[in-house]
Order: sequence, then structure tokens, then C-alpha cells
Amino acid sequence: MSEFKGMVEITEKLFKYLDTFEVNSGRETARQIILDTLRKDAIENKMRTLRSASLYEKGAREYYAKHGTSGEF
Repeated sequence: MSEFKGMVEITEKLFKYLDTFEVNSGRETARQIILDTLRKDAIENKMRTLRSASLYEKGAREYYAKHGTSGEF
């Protein structure tokens, strides 16, 4: 469901940015460039979120292993 929400947000941003362009032959090119950029940003944000969660879990495992504890928090 969050992927659908993400696509809705991208589409809303796309239309917001496209509203600043005149309706002409360059609009289609601009639409594709904007859409590609928004998708790239969304993917990078998702990867950043996953990476930070993974690094936190890795750090927690190392801490617990070093101090001989397990999931005290």
C-alpha cells in the first residue's frame, strides 16, 4: 500500500511541476524528465531508509555480541 501512496505522491508532484509549463511540444519531454527525476528521488529515499535501518540493526547485533546481551531494549 505504501508503494501505491508513493506513486500517488510522485504523480501529484509531476502535475504540480507540469502546471508551470506551456502546453506545447516540449511539455512531453519535460514530463518525462520530471517523472524520471521524481522516480529516481523516490528510489533513493527508499534505499536510504532501508540502508539506515540495516545499519542500525547491524550495530545493535554487534553491540549485543560484544557485551553478551540480547535485546534488552
